[in-house]
Amino acid sequence: MRMKTALTLTIAFGMFALVGCSKVSQENYDKINTGMTVDEVEAILGSGEVEGGGGVAVGDVELSGKVMHWGSDEEGITVTFANGKVVSKVKKGL
Repeated sequence: MRMKTALTLTIAFGMFALVGCSKVSQENYDKINTGMTVDEVEAILGSGEVEGGGGVAVGDVELSGKVMHWGSDEEGITVTFANGKVVSKVKKGL
């Protein structure tokens, strides 16, 4: 019985460690390319935090922008979107 309990605990801790792994990495940063959508970037990094954004419409032309961040101030990825597509990315501490 003790062996079964130990095995269960080992599996549980292993799953917790995998879930706790950050998706903010150099490898994932390299996967982000100009022109990707917000959904495509979130498929790589998970849900990000919107730091700012806005939009404007002039006649039939609509423009929007959004800046999103993943990670912490010490280690993170910031992506700028224009009209829902990646236009720039910046990394820190990776």
